[in-house]
Amino acid sequence: MQRTLHIRLEEIDKNKAQLRYYFENPNDYRQRDLDLSDIAALIDNAESGYYKERPDDFSRTGQKLYHWLDSADRFLDQAIRKAHGTTEILVLAIEAEGKLSHLPWETLHDGISFFVQRKNPMIAPVRWFSQNVSDDEPVNRPLQALFMATSPQDVSLLDFEKEEALILEATQKQPMTLIVEESGELGELQNLLNSYPENYFDVFHLTGHATIAGSIAVFLTESDTGKPIYASAEMLSDSLIRMPRLIFLSGCRTAESAKQGAMLSLAQELIQSGAKAVLGWGRPVWDTDASMAAAELYGALSCGHELSKALAMTYQRLIENNAKDWHLLRLNIAGKMPGALVTPLKTPKREKAKPPSFASTRFLDTQGKVKVVSRENFIGRRRFLQRCIKSLRYDSDKIGVLLFGMGGIGKSSLAARLCDRLNDRQPVVWFGKIDEFALVNRLCEDLNKPLRDVLMNPDEELKFRLRTVFEQHDKPLLLILDDFEANLEMRNGLPVPSVEAKAVIEALSFAILKSEAAHRLIITSRYQFDIRESAYLLHEQLTALDKSDVSKKVSRLEKSKVKDSDEIKKLKQQAIQVADGNPRLLEWLFAILSENGLDYEKILSKMAEKETEFRENILAEELLKQQEPELRKMLALASVYELPVPKEAVEAVCKEIADLEKHLERAAALGLIEETTLKEETLFRVSRILLPVLKGDLPEDVEGLNGMAAQTIYKLWWKGSEKKTTEEQWLEIHRLALAGREQE
Repeated sequence: MQRTLHIRLEEIDKNKAQLRYYFENPNDYRQRDLDLSDIAALIDNAESGYYKERPDDFSRTGQKLYHWLDSADRFLDQAIRKAHGTTEILVLAIEAEGKLSHLPWETLHDGISFFVQRKNPMIAPVRWFSQNVSDDEPVNRPLQALFMATSPQDVSLLDFEKEEALILEATQKQPMTLIVEESGELGELQNLLNSYPENYFDVFHLTGHATIAGSIAVFLTESDTGKPIYASAEMLSDSLIRMPRLIFLSGCRTAESAKQGAMLSLAQELIQSGAKAVLGWGRPVWDTDASMAAAELYGALSCGHELSKALAMTYQRLIENNAKDWHLLRLNIAGKMPGALVTPLKTPKREKAKPPSFASTRFLDTQGKVKVVSRENFIGRRRFLQRCIKSLRYDSDKIGVLLFGMGGIGKSSLAARLCDRLNDRQPVVWFGKIDEFALVNRLCEDLNKPLRDVLMNPDEELKFRLRTVFEQHDKPLLLILDDFEANLEMRNGLPVPSVEAKAVIEALSFAILKSEAAHRLIITSRYQFDIRESAYLLHEQLTALDKSDVSKKVSRLEKSKVKDSDEIKKLKQQAIQVADGNPRLLEWLFAILSENGLDYEKILSKMAEKETEFRENILAEELLKQQEPELRKMLALASVYELPVPKEAVEAVCKEIADLEKHLERAAALGLIEETTLKEETLFRVSRILLPVLKGDLPEDVEGLNGMAAQTIYKLWWKGSEKKTTEEQWLEIHRLALAGREQE
């Protein structure tokens, strides 16, 4: 149960402010004047004092605010004393404008503790707008939240995957439904909201970067190509066509009233645009604090607690965990303080939550050895996800995607992630070998009897049976052919599907196209292959994890809090270099490092064995032996570059290679060279994992090769480029110049 003490503060002149306070009845209020000179220093020094990066002891700030407000009639003290010993949550709804709104009301302190630390009664200070907005009753179902992370190109990355994982972990016992909008684009957000009924989402959680741009507060969202879009509150409001009861702007400065309160915060502007409750941060905040706050808040809301109690619990969790930015968390509300959003778990006739994830155990090899990463531990692949989701949408001109690339690179994990993202589809997975019998047998497990009879009819061709099933099945299917390389045969060094597998893809493609339904197909394979139906599939080659995603991956693998010795630090760096962005190999090597009782030499030996085993596992050496000498030589020469480089850079070191275009195309199809597009430019890179088997194809004059490579990328990235050279590119130029003795 919550009780709200409404507090209105209004500047009368430069010396006085009027205080008006009441509980539930606005006509039953008390009023008095307050002397602004008592807190003049606090107002004037807010920017240089409290709001600096490392504030002084802000308990003193909280005490000054408390004594100023409570002064003559001790109304705050009386309200707290009256609620003591009850189960009430005391909400302090503070309405203030200008410089008074800029003050840190969340730090209110009575000389013993911060108000938000109290547990009897719990106290929740909020920023209140006295609008005529009614509150809704809790819905008898689990919490339903929409999560959107924005990560534009050329903007520092946040570990938003960890924030999502913490939310899922916090709500594991009190399950919630978490729908993720993957694009970071406001147009796609609006499209997603249009796909759900009114009041479907209780919460909209937006995580990313926000800032003050001149005289306007903005959130950095993405364009359809990943470029930054500075979204104002008006743009956000226009996209939120169906406004949830709570919005959490999990970004820096989203609740900051800049220019000492002269400017409304992004949160306040959303309130004025019709939002009921908006949570944000008053200044820059550590992403670890923001993630911790989100996890605690949604954990409490999922239990059916009132928003005020959930907020109080969040403050207490942050303080207990020494989060230095706890006091910057600010809730803005319009009208009445919202109560519980949903009912508790054991409420009679309460709806059940949807499973948080399509079980990753469905993606297993026949021996069950290679596990697909869970939703909570998935990292990176943002651009891949965005492109794939667009191709798998109902309005796409594609019927599916082909994910190909080196073993262990994460193709099955990405397919599982797509199943989670497209949770309105019914996933059906086949692993390895596929033929008509296997297809029909597996599909029948998910069909009702009339459709099973149709599918098992031996008198009609497979593609027509599938079309009938797809037309009549009530839920869109997401069909996944995982580890499809088991169905490929090598001809002239290139992969070709078996007759049986080719017939299956042809039948599925025909049925999806002709039924005009929303069913879609995902194929994962180590190798790219070409068939007539390829035009209907988006081809995506998965490449190594980039530097920032490797850092995220390593932080998840480093479970021990014990400080590493210098030897272990060196071994971890070696493991990172050897894995070269391959998540499975990275996991294998870190598993060795976590074993007890191994000395330095044994660890090195086991890591070398694992590296060799991995290359055998991905068939790299055997595959290379089947290729023409010119292709192997091209790979060896191109491996001089550690970063992805433009085709001109590959051409410069491969001048002696005939039919370079053909060899590049073949190597990419076989996953022997990574081909990726960044900012509309095609880049190539040979994985460092292949270096041991390419040594014999390197020229004698390796120094000369390095020198030529250094000159080439210097011209491409510095002299001949209008784009800003990145630090990584400078380091690559420097590395090659040193190795090639190119002093100038």
